[in-house]
Amino acid sequence: MDQPTREQLLHAEAAKYGIAPDVIDSAVGVIAAVQRRDRDDFRRNFGGELTPDRWLAAYGVSGFKELCAYATRKAGLGDDGGLVMRIVSAVAPEPEQCADDRPIQFWARPLADPAEATFPAYRVTYEDPCADISPGFDWSGALLRRTLREATGPGRGAASLEEATGVVAFTDGDLRGAYVARPAPGHTQPTCTRCGQWEKEHTLHERFGACPQFTTPAAPLTAVPVP
Repeated sequence: MDQPTREQLLHAEAAKYGIAPDVIDSAVGVIAAVQRRDRDDFRRNFGGELTPDRWLAAYGVSGFKELCAYATRKAGLGDDGGLVMRIVSAVAPEPEQCADDRPIQFWARPLADPAEATFPAYRVTYEDPCADISPGFDWSGALLRRTLREATGPGRGAASLEEATGVVAFTDGDLRGAYVARPAPGHTQPTCTRCGQWEKEHTLHERFGACPQFTTPAAPLTAVPVP
């Protein structure tokens, strides 16, 4: 007897909740589109493949639940994101394995030293559950490291690092939310030879310690033949 396909399993699980096949397909299509976008971004920025199980682990439970809630609304199923999450989780494939599969740490740990934020560029957003998520801004790695030293000083905030993804999260003073810095190596710009920050970031030097003047490497001189 043939084993049921993943689609058949999905439809059967959705039927337990009275959801028609085309409706659950619509919801899952939203999730799949986001996954394709993230995999394309990962391939472009890191030059590797983001497998489905690693994508899910990097999203985290709360992030995946938010995505399911969005897919639920788009499919016209109301606001119960937990419903689609239960259906999808029930038929999800086992974590992918490969010959050289090694343990990967997806959970965050305390960031011990700002120097552990090693990427040349980051996309930084301020995230607060009681406010709209900011659109985010590109920062140089040097600016992030300087900010971490300032923000996590004695009596101030704290920072964490996801080793598998390079994502850094940190709090700053009495602010209720947290800053999340996601690696964006494709967004680099020429850096200052003295402080390592980008030219547009030099207006921030009073707080973060960048030098007051942007300095680029001297262009190599070409010998001019003597006539």
